[in-house]
This record gives sequence, structure tokens and C-alpha cells, in this order.
Amino acid sequence: MHRIKASAQAQTAIQQTRAEQTLRHRPRRAMRAGVLALGLVGLVAGCAGQDAGQPVAVSGKLDGVYQASGNEPFWHMTLAQNMLTLETPDKPRIAGPVLHAHAEGRDRLYEAQAMRVEVTAKACSDSTSGQNYADTVRIVTQGRTLTGCGGASLAPTSLNDTRWVVTALDGHRLADGNKAPSDTDRTTDQPGLKAGAPDMAPTLDINASGKVSGSDGCNRYVGGLEFGKNGHVKAAPQGGLSTLMACPGRRDALARQFSSLTRAATHWRMDGTALVLETEDKKTVRLRQVF
Repeated sequence: MHRIKASAQAQTAIQQTRAEQTLRHRPRRAMRAGVLALGLVGLVAGCAGQDAGQPVAVSGKLDGVYQASGNEPFWHMTLAQNMLTLETPDKPRIAGPVLHAHAEGRDRLYEAQAMRVEVTAKACSDSTSGQNYADTVRIVTQGRTLTGCGGASLAPTSLNDTRWVVTALDGHRLADGNKAPSDTDRTTDQPGLKAGAPDMAPTLDINASGKVSGSDGCNRYVGGLEFGKNGHVKAAPQGGLSTLMACPGRRDALARQFSSLTRAATHWRMDGTALVLETEDKKTVRLRQVF
């Protein structure tokens, strides 16, 4: 009997000791859990604060330069390395760090001390050049609002109402392809005008219906091609030459090569801002747009 009572007393003592140890360790565990919870909250808050302090990337890379511009009045804006810069011809240059940036749906908002920039992922066409860009940009600064386009340039779906000058024929660059077409290039049928340079670049004018005219580098032409949307081009009746000038060797060869390649073109594509006409056997005519 005494042994049973002693055993029971011993078990009771062990249970009391375990209970006391549990009570002593419980505050420490609770404290550790609390510290861990506070640490997670602080980490999340720190990340949120860091995101809020950094500009929303619009150029696709952190070290890139985002550019936008507009007309009437002309302006040019850049966003690079967390700095906004705005230049206009009638006012001093404005520059300052981005103080706040965030996204709302398709809009990216950037705020500096002297301006607020809104970038919307909506296609925009430059009112002067007709070039299409990925973004519509709105800037509010010094009591006025400026609107324009920014971001990556977009390939056009139609070439109607555009003008081009040839820069290369089947990979061979033309020296005069980097010059704007002059009256001599474009109106060789007018009397009194001197002949152009030996490497005078051919031109391509596409009207509102996709039909063409221009200079082949020697004489003016009408017809021969008709442009459609999304890369389509087809042969069309040649309207003949509006001039019948006899051109010296190099210019005659240039005109013949241009006419041969354009008549054989099966499709068009954009390479950056350059227009490329391509034949079935992969020969090309490369052109740049003029305004």
C-alpha cells in the first residue's frame, strides 16, 4: 500500500514538473512567434515600400531609355535611370527624379516635382510623320497639357499615302539614298532642270488607293505595282514613262534594276522604319520614308 501511494505521488510530481516547464517555455515560444510575425510584416512592408519608390518599367529593361514626343507645340520627353526630362523649344528644359510611380490598368503614372506623365498602352500615330507607336503619352506641367506618342515604333498595316526613296537594291547601297528627293529627282519631265547625280536614288510614291508612281532614277513612271495591307503587293498595269530621257550608263543600269526588282516583288515588310520589297527569290529593294 505504501509503495502504491509513493508511486502515485512520484507520477504527480513528474506531471507538475512538466507543467511548470511548459508554462516557463510558453512565453518564449509566443515571443519567438511574435518576432517572426513582425519580421514578415516588416519584410512585406519593406518590399512594398521599395516597389512604390521605383518607377514602373516601361522600356522593358531597367537601364533602358523611354522616349516620347508630340507636336503643336513640339516636345520631347525621356525617362532614364529614374529621371524625367522634358524639352520644348519655347521653355527651359525641365528635369527631375521620379518621386512616385505606379500602374493603374493600362496606365503607368510618373510624378516628378514639376510634371506628371501618364503612359497608356494604346497605339498612337504621330500627327506629323504618321508613324505609329505603342503608347499614348500625356504630360501635365506648368499649367498646360501636352499629348503625343511614345514607346516602340509599330509596323504599319498599310502603306497608303506614303513616300519612299531607295537606299539599297539587292543589298547594294545607293549613295544618294540618304538624301531627301529633290525637284530634280521627282520632276525630270520639267524642262530646264539639269540631270541628277549618277547615283540618283529611285523613289516610290504610294497614293491613297495603293497605286504607285515616282522616279526610277532616270525617268518618271506611273503604275506597275499596287500595295495592299499586311504585306500584300501585286503587279498592276504600267502607265508608261512620263519622260523619255536617255540616261548615261550607270543611271540607265540603276533604272533597269529598280524596275526589274519592283515588278518582281511579291510582298512587303518593315525592318524597323525601313520598307523592304522582296521577290520570290529573296532579292530586295530597301527604302526609307520621306516626308
